[in-house]
Amino acid sequence: MKNFVYIAAITISLLLTTSCVDLTQEPKSFLTEEDYIASMNLDGFQKAATALYKNLWYHNYGFNNHMQCISVCADDITYSPTKAGNPLANYGALSPSLSVNNADFNMLWPNFYTVINNANKLINNVTIPEDAMQEEKYKQVLGEVYFMRGLCYFYLVRIFGDIPLILKGEDASIQMPRTSVEEIYNQAIIPSLTTAAEWLPETSRSGFSSTPSKWAAKACLADVYMTMAGWPLKKGVEFYSKAAMVAKEIIQNSGLELTVNYSDLWKEALKEEANEHIFALHHSVKDKVASNYGKAYYPKDFYPNAGWAEYYSSESFYLNFPDDNRKTWNFMTEWEAGTSTNHRLVNYTESVDGLPAISKYFDYDEGAPGQSAQSNGITCIYRYADVLLMYAEASTRATGNVDALSLRSLNAVQNRANSPITTTSVNATEFEKAVFDERGWEFFAEMKRWFDLVRLEKVAEVRSTEWGASTFKANNHYYMPIPYAQIELTGWTNNAGY
Repeated sequence: MKNFVYIAAITISLLLTTSCVDLTQEPKSFLTEEDYIASMNLDGFQKAATALYKNLWYHNYGFNNHMQCISVCADDITYSPTKAGNPLANYGALSPSLSVNNADFNMLWPNFYTVINNANKLINNVTIPEDAMQEEKYKQVLGEVYFMRGLCYFYLVRIFGDIPLILKGEDASIQMPRTSVEEIYNQAIIPSLTTAAEWLPETSRSGFSSTPSKWAAKACLADVYMTMAGWPLKKGVEFYSKAAMVAKEIIQNSGLELTVNYSDLWKEALKEEANEHIFALHHSVKDKVASNYGKAYYPKDFYPNAGWAEYYSSESFYLNFPDDNRKTWNFMTEWEAGTSTNHRLVNYTESVDGLPAISKYFDYDEGAPGQSAQSNGITCIYRYADVLLMYAEASTRATGNVDALSLRSLNAVQNRANSPITTTSVNATEFEKAVFDERGWEFFAEMKRWFDLVRLEKVAEVRSTEWGASTFKANNHYYMPIPYAQIELTGWTNNAGY
């Protein structure tokens, strides 16, 4: 019995830490990974599914840190201009560098494929019981696994473009080709999310946003259809209609609501309430799945604990932000700066970097402000405000008209923020702009803005100064480079310009 437990422990360890390189390896034991997964009871299966969320978190807040780095390409956040050789400057110039920024790509690529590979092992090997009640319970957990696979492929195609398609272990080889973006959507993303939406329960396994519900899968599916409607596939009206249909179903049937106070969404004490967050990574310093919402977001001249100043708000984005409740919460524009013997209150314009700080996540700090590199909190993937604004945009772009539900959906987000209200007098074009602006303000620094700018081809519009000399313009795409190690291993041609 002791030998079996030991072997099982080794096997599950391999299951949860495997990468693309060791996908075909088997434990040196009479018990294969496939056998172990097939023999899992429900509790073991749930633990294996839960491990996928830690896979997505990835090595010392790898996901939210490196996704935020890429987000510097957008217009809502920026970088410290006084940090010598700041690698984020390449993103700021819309010219990511394969050499300078490779740490970001080389973290995200294996991050997502680790989740995908481990999800594949569960999908292809778990044994679903014949008993109807047990079958339903297993399918609900398997729905989480399909959701995670679909979500990770969705991130990959938006960041890197054509990527390898791996749905079972034998698909992986050094000679495997990159599969087109459209085929990844059709063979991996949409089928995975459709199954997830069918099998997941209406209330998540955890009871809050740390595990996905049916509505999380549908929110992701709506996002997928909206992205397919825009760049690069440009499928247009048909896919905006699909997105609107899915988002409308969530609005009408989920029972979800906006959290009354925007600020409550970002408070540590409230993150496990059943609020508008639909799916998020839940961080915990104690449980060794911390976020980077500590020193990384504090100014370098902050007193009493100087920050790392990894990210700031772009000044233009701050100045254009409506004077509402979100602006009050999201930005720190003055702070004590200096040393213990010489400090004073400064406005951001007088600070070392001259930029507004991002205070959205400050409530998650461990200890005194700016004291710790690692913090608690959540990294939001989807929340109900997403659904409302996706419906408002998708319905209007699909029909050319602003229907009553679209207007109510936009107004609900505006009302909660105590922001100016869009009225019935606007036409479809004006309404689409209002929704686009609202998405920028509502999801400030949530790692969504870049994807919105890309699918709507608005990068040149909002980053006009940098666009002319950018890698993206020169090569007619918005993709990041495939990590150097993958190119060297497989012999692929990298994305143009890298």
